[in-house]
Amino acid sequence: MNRPFELTVKRKIPAPVKTVFEAWLTADALKKFMCPADNMSVPKAEVDATEGGKFLIVMQAGDKEMPHSGQYKRIDKYKELSFTWISSYTIPDSLVTLTFNELSERETELTLHHAGFPNEESRDNHNGGWSSIMEKLSKLVT
Repeated sequence: MNRPFELTVKRKIPAPVKTVFEAWLTADALKKFMCPADNMSVPKAEVDATEGGKFLIVMQAGDKEMPHSGQYKRIDKYKELSFTWISSYTIPDSLVTLTFNELSERETELTLHHAGFPNEESRDNHNGGWSSIMEKLSKLVT
């Protein structure tokens, strides 16, 4: 069971684990699926896909830009990806861990665990955002 300000989102994605994993480390792919709401876009994404490397994702809604950045803590190819998640809606040591479970050659179970929210409202908003992002990822890779 999650502590109060953590969340876990799971989704079965009808795509190979390699395809799903690599989408999280590719700037062009991130621009297409890291949009938690339909009225948002990602005009800028930068990725240094190495352990210790950093990323920047700028989400945009209307005129408002919302930068999200972080550092890759663990890249275990096709199994696990862990990175810090820094935004105005999280606490400084916020951490996202993605676990990739190959169900078959064409199906991946993706589990996203995000720890580090300042309050229940922020956690709940991110639950909706991450769920939407995973839906967009599923559509992108299939």
